[in-house]
Amino acid sequence: MIIGWVKVMATTSTAIGLSEFASMSKNERKQRVGALFQAAISPTYDQIEARRRRIEDEIQEYESWYKISSGELLASLGSSKVSGIAEICSWLSLLKARDQIAKKSGCSRSK
Repeated sequence: MIIGWVKVMATTSTAIGLSEFASMSKNERKQRVGALFQAAISPTYDQIEARRRRIEDEIQEYESWYKISSGELLASLGSSKVSGIAEICSWLSLLKARDQIAKKSGCSRSK
């Protein structure tokens, strides 16, 4: 069942809206979903780099919003100084995704 958006995180802003998907022919759906699947299992360097940049931008938004660096966040996790658990979980997920991309692709980690 497809609800809302089908989005593959490894691709460069590739998404299929539900209404767009519904208006496609069976062959178009097969090709488009196949391309999304292929990008997910074997992304190109450009797709990986675009994802890394988006992650880095989101991390910088968190750092700006909370006015601390990611390093400071990680150091203060055990203290009572940390609040906003849902946002922090998202932030930590982005940090992990950034590290995984860097590890798998050999990309250097930005600041």
